[in-house]
Amino acid sequence: MKAPLKYLKVFAILIVSLFTFSVLSSLIPYKCIQKNIEKSLPELLEDGNYPKAILEGHAYRQDNLTDALILNVIISSDSQNPVRSAMNNSYSFQNPDDLNKWHAVLHLDHKVKNMELPPNTPYGRYWFGSAAVCKILLLVMTYQQIKWFLHIVSTLLLLIFAVKIVNKAGWIKSLPIFLALLFANFFVTQFSIQFFPVMAIALIGGIWMCENGLKSQKKITMFLFIIGILTAYFDLLTTPLLTLGFPLIVYLILQAEEKKSIWQLFKSIFILCLFWLIGFASAWSIKWLLVIIFSDATTLYAIQAIKWRISTGDYTRWDAMDANFNLLPLVWFNLVLTFLLLLTFFSFNKKGIPLAIAFLTVGLLPYLWYFVLADHSYLHWWFTYRVQIISMSCAMLLFVSLIDWERLKLKYKAFAKAKRKDN
Repeated sequence: MKAPLKYLKVFAILIVSLFTFSVLSSLIPYKCIQKNIEKSLPELLEDGNYPKAILEGHAYRQDNLTDALILNVIISSDSQNPVRSAMNNSYSFQNPDDLNKWHAVLHLDHKVKNMELPPNTPYGRYWFGSAAVCKILLLVMTYQQIKWFLHIVSTLLLLIFAVKIVNKAGWIKSLPIFLALLFANFFVTQFSIQFFPVMAIALIGGIWMCENGLKSQKKITMFLFIIGILTAYFDLLTTPLLTLGFPLIVYLILQAEEKKSIWQLFKSIFILCLFWLIGFASAWSIKWLLVIIFSDATTLYAIQAIKWRISTGDYTRWDAMDANFNLLPLVWFNLVLTFLLLLTFFSFNKKGIPLAIAFLTVGLLPYLWYFVLADHSYLHWWFTYRVQIISMSCAMLLFVSLIDWERLKLKYKAFAKAKRKDN
């Protein structure tokens, strides 16, 4: 009984803390952030909903639309009713004839110029933890300055993770993760309130796992449970699976020297996935309950949201997977896989088969996610494709596990020695 009570205690403490933080953020009156909001608008209006970062193409698209919606939620918050505001997360979605229905930046501008208009569209199915944090940042920063702040933080997290994983596992096992981040245009996520939280939590998860991945299973399980809760709080259903996949990949890399059987690895993967999911789903569910308690919403609201995201329209679940898969830089990715495959044939490591199967299992998780959440994955393929950072990392690490690197080094030394004699 001690273990379940421990998890319930941690869950209760976290939920109360996150709820309190959201309410305290809602207490900040608009006048305290008005100046920085107004300074932020010109550049947002110039860029529009989906500006491209460096290159053309959907894979480089930034999500100003959702960032503008988050800012709209922030300025629509009523400091006189902080609890209701924190739970409802309402925003002003005006639709006069001269406004494009889905142009969130224009709606934000319209709201700023007409602050007397009450918010009319609740968005209570998410915690909007990112909005709570950004409202505090807006006390001293504009939107553009916040983006640079997020860029600095994410860069530091990436550097810390890089140092940790290379020290623990070496370059050969670390490089696939960095290549996957490169192929999924990690840099785009660094300048977005919408994309940043998941990547930050994923990197923090990877850093923590580097230090604790060989410690007790109970400690790791609790950590994944907490990560699931925090993901539900900060994320707006962008690429939440990354906060599970990143720590899982590091965990498996560290297991290479443990010589575990495939069944032991399967058991660990299942338990870690289960507790992450319990944390994620529980935190999301409790938010719906709080919305029902503190607003006029009903349980039908939550049921409709679930049905909507797992449904399909004039497309299939396979179409959702296909749309996301085809946004990857397949030429470059396949070149790397081909090189690793050649090395596998040249120096096959039979002992790496259990770990390779484990990487294959984790690498398939994004496609299970796409299959279940088909509607969301199909409509938002241009950013949900980044969940495949997990798949790309695991595909490359699968081959890395099947290569006998020591024997390869010996063969290379013998070849180099023979070539020197010939010369």
